[in-house]
Amino acid sequence: MAALRRMGDDGAVPGYWRLAARHAPLTDRPDRWVSIVRALAILTPKGAPEDRPDLHDKDCPLGEALCTGGDRDWPGANLPRPMLSERRLAQLMAARGKQRTILLTRAIRALAASKPADAGIRVPDIARAFLDSSRPDALAAPYYRRLDCAERDADTSKDMPADA
Repeated sequence: MAALRRMGDDGAVPGYWRLAARHAPLTDRPDRWVSIVRALAILTPKGAPEDRPDLHDKDCPLGEALCTGGDRDWPGANLPRPMLSERRLAQLMAARGKQRTILLTRAIRALAASKPADAGIRVPDIARAFLDSSRPDALAAPYYRRLDCAERDADTSKDMPADA
């Protein structure tokens, strides 16, 4: 897993080719799949495989996780401050080709550093983010839904009397 996390764009890691031997699309288009496999390895919690929680959570889109840092209780008692800034999200959504892969990998690394170990993410969203840059709303919509909701909640609680 550590070798997959550090893997370069050439896929020159035995672990990648071991996976590719079991999953044909990885062999057919390594230029597209290496960054996805690396991102999944980065997001997978460290430790023995039998002790790791499942990475996939169908209820947590990648865009939402980029906002909350994977924390279901976000923002808690704090003012809503997204894990990935709106400016960085906009740069990511506008990027194409190699630059998009670089920015998305950076965002994935930041998410891995901030998310609780037991927090999951909707795994197909990760693959789609790398494979299809034509739908920036796939990241933006869940990100802003969660941010807007948190900001509304913060505004509402700010307006409430202290003894309420």
